[in-house]
Amino acid sequence: MYKKKWITGFGILILVFLGGCLKDGGQGGGGSGDEVYEVIMTHELPESFFKHDYMEQFKEEAEEKSDGRLDIKIHPAAQLYDDGEAMQNLGTGSVHIVWPVSVHLEDIADEYGLVNLPFSITDEDVLENENYRQDLTNLLDSFVEDKGVKVFGLMRTSEGIILSNEEMKEMEDLSGMKIRSVGGHVAEDLLGAFDASATSLPSTEITTSLSQGVIDGVNTSPDGWNDIVGSTAEYGLVVPQMQVLTYSMIADRDWFDELPDDLQEIIEETHEEMITEQWEESIDIDEEEIEEAEEDYGTVYRVPEKEVDGWKKQTEEVYDLFEKDNPGVLEEFEEIKP
Repeated sequence: MYKKKWITGFGILILVFLGGCLKDGGQGGGGSGDEVYEVIMTHELPESFFKHDYMEQFKEEAEEKSDGRLDIKIHPAAQLYDDGEAMQNLGTGSVHIVWPVSVHLEDIADEYGLVNLPFSITDEDVLENENYRQDLTNLLDSFVEDKGVKVFGLMRTSEGIILSNEEMKEMEDLSGMKIRSVGGHVAEDLLGAFDASATSLPSTEITTSLSQGVIDGVNTSPDGWNDIVGSTAEYGLVVPQMQVLTYSMIADRDWFDELPDDLQEIIEETHEEMITEQWEESIDIDEEEIEEAEEDYGTVYRVPEKEVDGWKKQTEEVYDLFEKDNPGVLEEFEEIKP
């Protein structure tokens, strides 16, 4: 009799255990349905920048969708790490999600330079093609999967602008100039295609170097003109869609894969839902920043559409260099382009 009771009790325990496993199994990476998961996000910019606003939006929406099971903590202004450091610390548990400028990803996967190639990523393609956005995200994710990085998508930083105290309208005007680059070897190759030389400088040294003639120009963003360069530069040059600069929204892949399936879905969905809104706002911000610069201290020359093909042709060597180092990547990209 005692043996029978023991078997019955053991059977009940097994059923309870299996029931718990089945319940947790529906949650993906494990954990109970009411377990709270801390998410650490970090960036290097002041809270006044739009990237921080979008992180706050991401936090609010993801926490609400998860009924508080995601507890997101944002560390701005490099309080925890700057973006480069944060990316290097993915996998340590000290940071889970970061949105660095995409040139940082070239440091861990040369193929990622695809998004920095001239005329490769355009506003029209991103805004009008949801399937393309997802296919592009999947392609970029494949480049860094073995590096422990998960890619959720791209945010638009700005359209690139070249600043100088010399007026620039033609490709020849860039020849011989020493220009502070936005970073990454693809951006350096781009300047080289116009017979300019790229140089790296901390942002704190830009104005002094430009005013003293140490450099002849700066490749930056419209807000970089207003916030950093200011009246030190008199002229700006924009080649439409030649440089659409981006942030990459990335996470620690192992950490993400361990999350319950429903929380993974919430994080991915929330990133995707923000992209179109943010992309359009970034375009508007560029226009406002350029208007402000022109009102206060500068003149901007935007290359006419009829002349853009000539600039494209000049940048073909940038693609050749990229293809040499990353065979097959451009073919994959062409397959998903609209």
